[in-house]
Amino acid sequence: MMSLNRVCLNCGSASLVSDRSLGGKIVCSKCGSSSFRKKSYSFFNKKKLIILAIALAIFLIFI
Repeated sequence: MMSLNRVCLNCGSASLVSDRSLGGKIVCSKCGSSSFRKKSYSFFNKKKLIILAIALAIFLIFI
């Protein structure tokens, strides 16, 4: 089990392992995909930005 800050692009899991049968290539242990990206620690990621926009719209409607 690798403890790096990477996540799978297919399922979003952070449990990545090095597969010996593929020559040490890093794959997801849940779905088997070999595509991954680094975790983003930005405050304004997509989900938080959408929630902030909805909250702002609701606030402006009530004013």
